[in-house]
Amino acid sequence: MKRRYLITALISVVTLASIEILTDYHINFATFTDYKEAEKYLKNLPPMFKENVDLIKLNNGQYAIKYNIFRDNKSSIPMPLGINIAAAQNEQRIFMAKEKYLYSLQLASFKIKENAERFLQKLPLDVREEAFIYKTNSGYYTVRYGLFDTYNLTKEVQKTFPLESVIVKSLISKVAFQREKEKKIKKDLEEKTDVVKKTDEELSPTKEKPSVPITAPIPATPSYGTQVETPDLQKVEEKVAKELEEKQPEEKPIQETKVVPVIEEETEEAEALDISEFEEEEELQLFEEEKVEIPLYKKIIGGLLFLPAYMWTHKQRGFWGKIEFTYKKESYKDSYRKTTRNSFKQYYELNYEGFIYSPRLVTYRLGGSFIKEDSQTKTGDFKGDTTSKLFGYDIDINLLKSTKFPINIFAKRSQSPLWYTYYDKTSYIERKTDSHGIFGSFNFQKSRISYSYKNTKADSVGIDFEEYRKTKEYMISYGKSDFNKSLNITYQKSTDDYIQRYLTINSYREVNQDIDSLKFDYNLRPSETSVLKAFARYYSNSYTDIKDYTGNVNFNWNPSEKLFSNISFSISRNESSYSDVTYFTFNENINYSINDNWNFNQTLLLFVSKGSDADVNLGNLGLSLSYGKNLSETFNIFAGTSVSGSVESNKINRYGGTFSLNAGLSKKFSFLDSQFFLSGSSSKYTSNKNDKSDTYTLNERWTSNLTRNLKFEHFTTYYYQDSKYYVEDNKYNKISYENVETSNSLKYYTRLGWKGTFNSGVGLKYFKGKRKKERFYPFGNINLNYKFTKRLLYRLSIEVYRDTYYNNNYGVARTGIDYRIRSLYFNWDFHYYYEDSDYYGKKKNYITYFKVYRPF
Repeated sequence: MKRRYLITALISVVTLASIEILTDYHINFATFTDYKEAEKYLKNLPPMFKENVDLIKLNNGQYAIKYNIFRDNKSSIPMPLGINIAAAQNEQRIFMAKEKYLYSLQLASFKIKENAERFLQKLPLDVREEAFIYKTNSGYYTVRYGLFDTYNLTKEVQKTFPLESVIVKSLISKVAFQREKEKKIKKDLEEKTDVVKKTDEELSPTKEKPSVPITAPIPATPSYGTQVETPDLQKVEEKVAKELEEKQPEEKPIQETKVVPVIEEETEEAEALDISEFEEEEELQLFEEEKVEIPLYKKIIGGLLFLPAYMWTHKQRGFWGKIEFTYKKESYKDSYRKTTRNSFKQYYELNYEGFIYSPRLVTYRLGGSFIKEDSQTKTGDFKGDTTSKLFGYDIDINLLKSTKFPINIFAKRSQSPLWYTYYDKTSYIERKTDSHGIFGSFNFQKSRISYSYKNTKADSVGIDFEEYRKTKEYMISYGKSDFNKSLNITYQKSTDDYIQRYLTINSYREVNQDIDSLKFDYNLRPSETSVLKAFARYYSNSYTDIKDYTGNVNFNWNPSEKLFSNISFSISRNESSYSDVTYFTFNENINYSINDNWNFNQTLLLFVSKGSDADVNLGNLGLSLSYGKNLSETFNIFAGTSVSGSVESNKINRYGGTFSLNAGLSKKFSFLDSQFFLSGSSSKYTSNKNDKSDTYTLNERWTSNLTRNLKFEHFTTYYYQDSKYYVEDNKYNKISYENVETSNSLKYYTRLGWKGTFNSGVGLKYFKGKRKKERFYPFGNINLNYKFTKRLLYRLSIEVYRDTYYNNNYGVARTGIDYRIRSLYFNWDFHYYYEDSDYYGKKKNYITYFKVYRPF
């Protein structure tokens, strides 16, 4: 994807992400630094453009002429607050292109307008001068104080404000329009009052002028609504004249007519504000958020034209993804050959998570990825260049999430380049997997039905190997649970068809197989001390022509802490073109704790095999007794004995028995914080066929903490076995082992402050066996992790050893640096491998790569 296409796509998505853009979608005509030049340009525009043109003053002081595509006539929109009055007189055509807010302090909210006006009059004088009545879209009359540009400024004012308040947003166009309307009403009433005065003087020149109460509303502070109409001056004149005629007969001293302002003078010491008197008349509300009204026709246009973008605005995680660049160099060298590969890999991933209408209705995740890898390989004199361009996508849709009937639909493609580098060659496989499917469930009160379907197509194409595979998988299951029992039945079916070709050896393989599986699980708790479990399975494979039936019943009984018993029975039948065998197995076990030191155990095994070339019957009964005792806090001993008898019926009828002993001890020493452990065992088997088997084992271990960070470990293991088993005609298979192995090592561990750790070890292993060559194995290792800063981590590990058995010297070193700047991650790793042996000769290879990536 070219960069300009990606930028265009991102800008388009951001643009379409809001319906409100319909009210602010412009085409720039021109930009000027001088207002007169802009006005001159505006006058010369064709009439068809003038009605929908805005002359806007930008933040940098310049003037921009913009044409609004969705503009209806906005010539009546007033000047917003905050513009210099002198500048406004010369720039009458400059107005805001979209609705904006300023911040205010809301003091109270009323359903009745008169209550809001009464509340306003009770405010202190210094507060009342900057207060106003604001009508919300819901019809509430709110009393607010001030108009501030930023939230932080409003917050500072609120800290020292004498009254309780909350911060709200006020639509400045609504405030400005109402104030202009208020000024016009006052001016018209003053002119009408002058006319009335002149009329009275002409009619009654010798009489005192009557008192003229003005009944027309003259609010000192504006009250605002969502839709305000300009008052009809003719109706106002008729109403005032009518009231004057009604008041004419009253004989009262003639006074001068004047406009009485609503704001009354108050002393500096205002009385405490009390709003309890309004509580009986209506329910007071402290806060209500103001919202911008969008005309109905604009909502319809937005829904039709920008429905996909509107759906995307309901986001959960929104956009996220990853950009990654990796450079890698590999070198493999032995005594005869050398292979190198250099590669540069680019990885781009973009995902979006959102929902439609509600997360319970539809949630979705849309993802895409792109991989480009350029590789250069060299083996001997052969050179090759390879470029891979791989695309992937991931679509996941959840319907009716968090309901009883969720449904998930998915589709996914993944592509990846796989390189295998050897000493004599390089092998490349490009793997591409496409899959889609659906899964979901029906959840009821005590039961559940689940289902799934998946269709997968996987192709692997390489230099010397090809595979084309198609797989379909079906699943349906039923589960039911209660407080003491549960049942689950699952049926699965899959069809797997694939073709494999090994090009170097000219091998071809085609497989078409159907696999069916049916599982049954049942659990029952008859009582608090017992549990019954049952399991059954059927499996078949058409390609291998195998059918397998398996069933198992297991019962556990635990009546007390001392007694535990288990009984299980299983049956299995295997049918194929070359065999037909049935197996029966019965197991029984009892474990009883006599006291804190003695423990008794009994086992029984019965096994029967039918249908093979020779039937097999086997039985074994075993009894064991064990003892353990803590003689002190630092010393304990243990011992045990067991006896078992077995019966076997096969081609050879055999019965015999085994007797065994074991013992051991553990001791802690305060000297060097040491611990010693020793254990040994022996067993002897005999049968009616003169079979025998003698086995002896000995284990010894010693550990000491030489210092706080330095630890010494030593262990020795001795194993001896001498056995012979009767085959036929006085022939025996003989087995004889005698081995000894010992190891001694020093291990060091320390913390490097709070930022790192360091550990290392050196040691020597020794092995000697009967008829085997003596073997020494010295080794050493170092591991270091250090965090220089929160963002910088260094890693180092080194491992070396020598094996005298193969005359082999081996060493490997790994080091790396992880670094982060904000959301940008850097990773450098280096691996070095060395080997020198009589069989392979000298081998050296190293891998280094540098990776930089950024998740977002």
